[in-house]
Amino acid sequence: MADTAGQHWLRALRFSDADTLVYPPHHDYRPMILQRYVLREYLRGFAMVFGSLLVIYFSTRFATYLGQAADGRIAPAHILQILSLKMLVSLRDLIPMSLFLGIFAAIIRLQRDSELVVMRAAGMHPGTLLVAAAKLGLIAAVLVGTLTLYAEPRIEELITRIRDQTENDATIAGIKAGRFKELSGGKRVFYAENVGENSKVLERTFVQMRTNTDVGLMRADQAQVETEAASGDRFAVFVDGVSYAGKPGALDYVVTNFGKYALRVETHAPTDVSDQVNYMKSSELLRYQSPGFRIELQWRLAKPIGALLLPGLAVMIALCSNGYNWYLWLLTAISGYFGYSNLLGVGKALMLKGVLPTSVGLWLIHGVLFILMALVWWVMRHPRRGRVVGPR
Repeated sequence: MADTAGQHWLRALRFSDADTLVYPPHHDYRPMILQRYVLREYLRGFAMVFGSLLVIYFSTRFATYLGQAADGRIAPAHILQILSLKMLVSLRDLIPMSLFLGIFAAIIRLQRDSELVVMRAAGMHPGTLLVAAAKLGLIAAVLVGTLTLYAEPRIEELITRIRDQTENDATIAGIKAGRFKELSGGKRVFYAENVGENSKVLERTFVQMRTNTDVGLMRADQAQVETEAASGDRFAVFVDGVSYAGKPGALDYVVTNFGKYALRVETHAPTDVSDQVNYMKSSELLRYQSPGFRIELQWRLAKPIGALLLPGLAVMIALCSNGYNWYLWLLTAISGYFGYSNLLGVGKALMLKGVLPTSVGLWLIHGVLFILMALVWWVMRHPRRGRVVGPR
């Protein structure tokens, strides 16, 4: 017959020689519960910061692309596609920054509400905050590493191809009915009375062409923009029109009636990304030992390494504040984040100039940050007599 729970515990009880009742050992779930609570607070802070930064990035980029569409550099139909790809690439910077500030904000709140004191009194280990940050940092490093090492080169190449393909539509889309439009750096002035329903054909067009000494005029019933596949040059093709060429004020000008006339609008070959290291796959970078390829690989690895180290830095800066003058410590945290990021950029520039050996490279900056964090943590765990700093 199966034992009941009460019978099981009765049999588990035993008496010592002194007839003292001893209960069976039990597991303390408090550290696990506290760590889950800390993780939840970290994630809440991360979500708030990430959402805010994402809205700011989206609005600024969207406004920029709208301006480019108005100038005829990209087609309005491709704005959302390019914006989505750019936002995906931007996650390499938004995720580490959001996690850094989110962890800092979460610890400051715990300190100001005295929750951290209660958690320590409940038996929370001093390293719980750091361990929780390290777990999130590891997840962030995996995500950022996937973006920088695998997805980003392909996305940037795709964006370049989309920009090359969209310039035809951009030229047409940048022309509004009844408005003059400058093309080719002001050498061409374009005007169309109407734009066709398919937004591909311009109706009752007029164009002024200015060279060094001559000025030409052309009008046609219809016009459209085409691209020469071999060279990538763009042409405005006019149908059923007349052209006037000559010097202003002179009587010897030439009038030409034509059925079809192609006018070069822009000389532009498609962007060749085959030999650019920032578009190369990470697996291809490993095949070469020249400095340029090593520098690019270190730069791609710097983002996930930073995503792994920065959460720990946020924990230590927040603990040093003890909840007081948090805005000053926020400035310190932001300065530390951008200082580390700028040092990585300076290190890359020094490697490109040959001043800093690639064997040392960005590893030196990562190592210095890790050593400083270890020293700060040791000081916090071993404060001077009579002074309490950080976790106890």
